[in-house]
Amino acid sequence: MSPMKSVVICSAGVGSRLGLDKPKCLAEIEGRPLIHWQLDLLDDYENIVVVVGFRAADVMQTVRQKRTDAIFAVNHDYRTTNTLDSLIMGASALDGPFISLDGDLLVTESALRAIEDAPCPAIGIKRTYSEEPVCVRLGEDVNRGLVLGFIREPLAYEWTGLAKLHPDHVKAAKGSQYVFHAVERLLPVPWVEIDCIEIDTNQDMQEAEVWMRDQLTSGSFGRIAVSA
Repeated sequence: MSPMKSVVICSAGVGSRLGLDKPKCLAEIEGRPLIHWQLDLLDDYENIVVVVGFRAADVMQTVRQKRTDAIFAVNHDYRTTNTLDSLIMGASALDGPFISLDGDLLVTESALRAIEDAPCPAIGIKRTYSEEPVCVRLGEDVNRGLVLGFIREPLAYEWTGLAKLHPDHVKAAKGSQYVFHAVERLLPVPWVEIDCIEIDTNQDMQEAEVWMRDQLTSGSFGRIAVSA
């Protein structure tokens, strides 16, 4: 049983860069909706909160195929708001620490367990790989293991979007533009290095297919690898 009980998956956006006319969480990776891969990893979580907006009914139907007990928060203003607004909506249903997971992010089971075991707050980082990264400035010496700042200029590591937060952390950031602005208010925060892949473009989709096949072959995708 996971020591964590709750996760918020933000899946309200249009995902226009992907061009599929459906939310990125419904993009098929290895023949399955992305969100099904996520939900399999979250099987032992008690509270699954999914924030929906664009094509909300389709996302809810797809989620219910795996989790009939999922909680949904509806961001009716998904075209004019951002992921932080959705995260605030999702976190309002919770009263304790939770995992923040973007609807376009695939992570391994070991990544999930690492962020679970980290202090709260904490974020997951990875060697910079994406086209428009939010990079992190890492501390050294006495600050080793801590993120000291975020920057839009290229650095060795970027924030993946995976985080362990408390509802109060995101509520206090209402009015800010991005989720990393909420984390900035908490700096310095611990980091864990994880393996993951984010899907924004068609090129990302192709890379995600390769990434997922590698996870299944190596067995690093946990329970799914066993049954695949």
